[in-house]
Amino acid sequence: MIDISNFSLAQLRDLQAQVAEQFKAREKGEIDNVRKQIVELARSVGMTPEEVLNVKGGQKTTKPVAARYRNPADAEQVWSGRGRQPRWVKEYVETPGNTIESLLID
Repeated sequence: MIDISNFSLAQLRDLQAQVAEQFKAREKGEIDNVRKQIVELARSVGMTPEEVLNVKGGQKTTKPVAARYRNPADAEQVWSGRGRQPRWVKEYVETPGNTIESLLID
């Protein structure tokens, strides 16, 4: 173990930079090693890494959600009911006598 108690501030900063550089290099090496192991293991059973990890091109695929609500003033504006309410929904519901249920698509 190195005794760093007598290091100057400049020496400590230099050491810190060296440690950060070494950390990045070793982390990259470990990641590369794990990737190689995954590829080898997948190939050993006749599969690709993507098939094993159940991913396509690294992108998460999501299916669109059907619209549940439609703006009576503009049929082009729809909302699935997920996430934040669009402004037109808020404005409609805030008007006395209007309910969100009246926006439901049949």
